[in-house]
Amino acid sequence: MTPDIENPAGIASEKTYAVRANYAEAISEAGGIPLILPYETQTIAAALDLADGVVITGTIPGADGEAERRSFELRLVEHAVKAEKPILGICHGMQLIGEWLGGTFSRSLPGPGTEAVEHMPTAVPDRLAHGISVEPGSALAGILGGTEATVNSLHRHALTGVGRFRVVARARDGVIEAFEGETPGLCLGIQWHPEYHLPDFDRAIFRLFVSRSAARAATSDTPEAACSARARLAALGLALPEASAPPGSFVGAIRSGEIVTVSGQVPLRDEVILRTGHLGRDVSLEEGRECARWALLNALAQLERIAGKLDRVRGFVRLAGYVAAAPDFTQHGAVIDGASQLLREMFPHCWPHARIAVGVGSLPRGAPVEIELTALVSEAEA
Repeated sequence: MTPDIENPAGIASEKTYAVRANYAEAISEAGGIPLILPYETQTIAAALDLADGVVITGTIPGADGEAERRSFELRLVEHAVKAEKPILGICHGMQLIGEWLGGTFSRSLPGPGTEAVEHMPTAVPDRLAHGISVEPGSALAGILGGTEATVNSLHRHALTGVGRFRVVARARDGVIEAFEGETPGLCLGIQWHPEYHLPDFDRAIFRLFVSRSAARAATSDTPEAACSARARLAALGLALPEASAPPGSFVGAIRSGEIVTVSGQVPLRDEVILRTGHLGRDVSLEEGRECARWALLNALAQLERIAGKLDRVRGFVRLAGYVAAAPDFTQHGAVIDGASQLLREMFPHCWPHARIAVGVGSLPRGAPVEIELTALVSEAEA
């Protein structure tokens, strides 16, 4: 679930993610495990591999969402729809998803002449506020067991117009109170705040969302998993390390379209350099090859962090290997073969890559080998 972002001091370093606890409590009560997602666009694919569903939460009533938040959430919705993950939008979340589906975000509610409905009767939506009419045959009508309900309310903005969604609930003044998206997976927008759990109808909304999320997760467990890159790695008695934080002012990997470039990685195992020294002096050829393999594993960890999962890799462009070596050492290519051969074992159908193996006087942290990698990843699944 997405949080809001607060920065009362106006200082970039003091930004704080914040989300009301009752969102998490509502998901937990319905049988789900709530996770708060920070605004890290490059990790959306990885987050969606972990998550079975997405909740776009509300924000301060009457205030436009922060540009940083809106930009991130629109990308998140796009990726979630492509991945057919269930999506639940609440208040601001409903308006944002509806806008992405083609509707119009309105900063004003119906004016004079309409049947009066108070959409923000109190500062906290902890009491029922007005009635809604629910469309027969909709998922909401199914869990409600009828077509009339009373809900709380806390908003000054609204969703209007038409888009790739079906309006399934309205207030008496015509304000859209709920929609169901015309998408492959469940996409449900709710204008009120069901996380306050006033009628049982609210609880049923979260039960529907969690059950659909669980069902979607069950269908994603395909037989192909046994042939995944991680499974091949496990068969070799290896596992990916955690993607380490860069030690300087750069990122571990960056994506541009289908191309992911991974920064140079040294052979870390359990966050410790496997060994230090120079080939041809205090590191043997086989020790150097093992270092090349571990440097590649660290590069693949960075790649997976960006791509979401290694099975989205569809090819490689270039592997660059740097070998700290004595002046008379000439087997740089044999050292980097340790990385190339592991790449071939993990990705038998798309391993071919261009390569360079270069001898250098020294490398960061005293490592004997550093690996840089450029890969192609699936744009459709990212």
